Amino acid sequence: MLSVTLRQLDYLVAVAEHGTVTAAAQALHLSQSTVSTAIADLEHILKISLFVRHPRGLSLTRDGEMVLAEARRLLRDAASLERRAAGLSGELAGELHIGCYSTIAPLLLPAVVTEFMLHYPAVDVNFSEGSQHVLLEQMDQGRSDVAVMYAYRFRNHLTDLGHTATKLTAVPPYVLLHPEHRLAQAESIALRDLAEDPYILFDLEPGGQYFLSVFDAEGVNPDIRFRTPNSELVRCLVARGAGYSLLSQRPKTTVSYEGLPYVTKELSARHEGLDVVAVTPGDRVRSKRVVAFIEMAVGLLRP
Repeated sequence: MLSVTLRQLDYLVAVAEHGTVTAAAQALHLSQSTVSTAIADLEHILKISLFVRHPRGLSLTRDGEMVLAEARRLLRDAASLERRAAGLSGELAGELHIGCYSTIAPLLLPAVVTEFMLHYPAVDVNFSEGSQHVLLEQMDQGRSDVAVMYAYRFRNHLTDLGHTATKLTAVPPYVLLHPEHRLAQAESIALRDLAEDPYILFDLEPGGQYFLSVFDAEGVNPDIRFRTPNSELVRCLVARGAGYSLLSQRPKTTVSYEGLPYVTKELSARHEGLDVVAVTPGDRVRSKRVVAFIEMAVGLLRP
């Protein structure tokens, strides 16, 4: 008979997230001794040390990190089981946590989350945003079920990292200019014609490296004036005349947060569209929730 309980795993997750037994106990509305005893019992059952104790709190051991990832998965599966057992048979149910690259999120998540909730009301949908590194780390730790990101070709292929990637769409890079820029009326832009202009680099990992690779492909060395991981700040700076930029995701409007206009132009050189992919761990079978999400995302992102 198994000795590990879901309650112990729940306490483990709380302590790992809050960093101390005291903070975890407060969040769980339990006594400190109750949480401390549960962690000690779990370590005894598993015959490993889950935490390193130090004056400022607790840090997970390497074994603890592995157990934490499994604990999160088990707790999610248990929550899904409870929903199915509550008379939801035949209906898609459980939890779905979506990780999404920050520049893709505003153009995908509002539509897909609301549409998904409408079609599958018994599924508890949640999401987070971040860089590619953060999203992959969350997924590997069991904190998300699927991650939507760009498949940057200069990086290790996602399949080489042990992940499964499904293409949702592809988006080519484009140029952002101030409305009064000398090339604002051109049909398309060659990057060599912008080589002397100040460049605003979108630099959310690994986006900056990707956009610099576009310049490399055209044999141009850009004059980088600003770097920022915020695509909306990029648009604001361009609309203010601080320089030009390259982005991939394209909003429906060409107005900055400040209400100032900018113009967008295609590149005259042909650059292969950057794939937007839905990534799942290669060692896990995709749940029906994840499959349904990917199918819906493909439909919403189809040109």
